[in-house]
Amino acid sequence: MTIKEMKELALCAAKNEAPANYSMENVQDALVEGLREMAGSVNQFMKNRYDIYEIIIQAADEVVPKKVIDAVGVFADVQQVGQGQKALFRTRLGRTRARKFLTQVGLSGVYETFRLDHGYFEVSAHAIGGACTIDFERMLDGAENMADLVSLLVEAQTDAVYQEVQKALRAAYGKAGVPANNRATGATFDGAEMMKLISTVRAYGSGAVIFAPPEFVAAMGADEIAPMPANGAYGVYHPQDIDAIHNTGYINLFRGTPIVQIPQSFIDENNNRTWIDPQLAYVLPTGGEKVVKVVFEGQTQMYDFVNRDQSMEIHTYKKLGTAILTYHNWGIYKNSGIPQTYAEEFAYI
Repeated sequence: MTIKEMKELALCAAKNEAPANYSMENVQDALVEGLREMAGSVNQFMKNRYDIYEIIIQAADEVVPKKVIDAVGVFADVQQVGQGQKALFRTRLGRTRARKFLTQVGLSGVYETFRLDHGYFEVSAHAIGGACTIDFERMLDGAENMADLVSLLVEAQTDAVYQEVQKALRAAYGKAGVPANNRATGATFDGAEMMKLISTVRAYGSGAVIFAPPEFVAAMGADEIAPMPANGAYGVYHPQDIDAIHNTGYINLFRGTPIVQIPQSFIDENNNRTWIDPQLAYVLPTGGEKVVKVVFEGQTQMYDFVNRDQSMEIHTYKKLGTAILTYHNWGIYKNSGIPQTYAEEFAYI
């Protein structure tokens, strides 16, 4: 199998697609077999490793930005720039000033004028990285293969974007000047409070989206459309919420507002500390100027290190940056009743 064919198979596998004359299982099998031919022994791997890395890098760099756009594109602008290039995002300055001015205008008096001009700001990137260990004995036995590294790399880089966006939101919200109407806090979830945040955010776009980890979404439960009567009987809930909870464990829509789940994971071996704060949900505008900016800089980089036991550590890193544009057009809800498992060294508020 040629390198070109291997690159096409790796790209299809990462996209979960099948080219002509292939099924998805055939794509995976052919990719595994092709990589096994290139890395069937230590000597073969050392001879072909840079071709293998190029196959993996091309698949990751092609798929990750598209997966990120699919996941967060409704409220985030995503750019891919070359190594050393600046990521410049445009912001509509005049429209923001117009919004502030029109909400304060009186019935008469002197009117301020403004231009619908534009400004640019730069988002810098920093490196995110990870490593995995390839045991050549297990590779020869078929227990491990380089195809797994392709899917793991794509998944890890996509999850890193969720984490970076959450960290940027937390950092931005810790700044001074955030309106009180953009915050909600309670020991339990209150649908009316969430609706207030959504109404505030919708004023800056055609809609809103809730960006939240699974623990927060689970605590929302089915939306009560008729209150619980005084005798203590159950309230009335929308059948679609009941079906969604039955099928997936979570609702996916709150009073017309879509819910985007942030993938959750643990950062310790005891599964006690999570990398996403389970108590916080973010309400972001859609349809107007997107408040979240994401940049990927350069190619994914890969290098290796041979351990004394002849196992191989494969290290990767990618440059990623995020930024939040303004504070007045998005909101945050904190449910303090959810057990706090977030790693405090990452906390901003």
